[in-house]
Amino acid sequence: MFSHVWNCPESTGQEPSFEDVNEVKSVRNLSNKPLNEKLRNFCKKTRELGYDWAWSDTCCIQKKNDFIYKKSLKSMFRWYANSTATLVFLADVAHPSKPGDLTRSRWMTRAWTLQELLSPKTILFYDSEWELYLGESGPNHKDSPKIMQELADAIKIAPGTIVSFSPDDLGVREKLRLASTRNATEREDIAYSLIGIFQSDIIPEYGKGADALGQLLAEIVDRTGEVTVLAW
Repeated sequence: MFSHVWNCPESTGQEPSFEDVNEVKSVRNLSNKPLNEKLRNFCKKTRELGYDWAWSDTCCIQKKNDFIYKKSLKSMFRWYANSTATLVFLADVAHPSKPGDLTRSRWMTRAWTLQELLSPKTILFYDSEWELYLGESGPNHKDSPKIMQELADAIKIAPGTIVSFSPDDLGVREKLRLASTRNATEREDIAYSLIGIFQSDIIPEYGKGADALGQLLAEIVDRTGEVTVLAW
C-alpha cells in the first residue's frame, strides 16, 4: 500500500483518480505528469519487491460513490494494518537522505499519515529519488533501530509502540496528543483520520467542519467516560 502526501492541485495538478486510471486501463498509459509519475514509480517499486498488486488511495477508491468512499475511510486503518507492506514516499527528502530528514518531512505533519505510520506491520521509507531512507536496505524499516528511534524521539512514544501498534496500546489523551501536531486540508479529516486509532463507529460526513471532531470526542466520552478529552 502507498503512503504519501497529496500534492496541492493549484501547484502541481491533480493526483490521478480512479476515473483517470480506469479510463486508460493501466498506470503505464497515464500522461507524463509528475503526479502520474509518482504513482508509476510506486507501482514499479512494488513490483521490484516481488508483489503483484499495489494500492494507492488516490486512484483505488471510487470517491464519486458516496457509500464506497465512506466505507473506505472507515476501513483505512484496518487495510494498512493488514497490508503486506506499506511504501512511504517522502517527496521533500532529498537524496542522499540524512538522519532527521524523515521527522522533518511534510509527511510527519499530515493527519492521515499517523495511522499509516502506526498500523502497518511492514513499512519502507523512500526519499525523493525513490531510494531507501538512510540507505537502510532491510525488508522492513520497523526492524531498523535507527529509524524507529528517530521516529520515537520525534513523536515521544516508545519505539516498540511504533513497531507493533495496537489501538489498545495508548490511552485516549496520548492518542489525542499524537494527533494534535497533525493537520489536514479538510477540517473533518482531523477526526476521520482517527477512526481506526480510536476504533470509532462515527460515519464520515463532509460539510460538518469542526463538528466532526466534536462528534468523535463525544463518542469517546460515551465509551470511556474520559470527559477531560473535551478540553482538547
